[in-house]
Amino acid sequence: MKFYQEITLIDQAEISPYFIWSKLYTQLHIALAEQKNIEDKVSIGVSFPQYIYEEKGDDEKSKVNLGKKLRLFSESESDLKKLDLRKWLERLEDYVHITSIREVPSDIKSYTIYKRKQVKTSAQRLARHRVKRGDIGFDEALARYSNVVTKTNFPYIEMKSLSTSDQQSEKRFKLFIEKQPAEKTETQVFSTYGLSSVSSVPEF
Repeated sequence: MKFYQEITLIDQAEISPYFIWSKLYTQLHIALAEQKNIEDKVSIGVSFPQYIYEEKGDDEKSKVNLGKKLRLFSESESDLKKLDLRKWLERLEDYVHITSIREVPSDIKSYTIYKRKQVKTSAQRLARHRVKRGDIGFDEALARYSNVVTKTNFPYIEMKSLSTSDQQSEKRFKLFIEKQPAEKTETQVFSTYGLSSVSSVPEF
């Protein structure tokens, strides 16, 4: 990855950074979706330079934070120019600062994978689905699923599902983001969230 652009959330007295992240990332997701290939992949990846995830024991509170910076990386400057971040984030110009496109430093020592952490749905939903088969009752189904549901404390961004056109059925979901140290990868393939389970981005 040779080029990057950085977005910084501007502190607001009355607006939570979580709210700004949600607006920012929804717009970014739409922008990246415009650049996707036939396999729904893009060549632009993201990093969260201030990401913190320190899980503590029961007595101590875990440290979990996305921070206030987002970097977009690409192999070519033209990909970032084509993305045209300023156009997509125009309505958020009072809430975010966007740098110009810059060259990635030449002395990168570490790389990271930022990937989506999928979390299984609620036990109630799984149980309701199971009951439709008609062979067991809801309570029994709920008991079966109560221990298979996974939870996560990873940092997340509250997203709005864009796949539904009906305003009333607008679904919200949490986009959980996991960070893993990695080697430099030859593949540069990312989802329309800028995340990948196989492609790494520079860390600096």
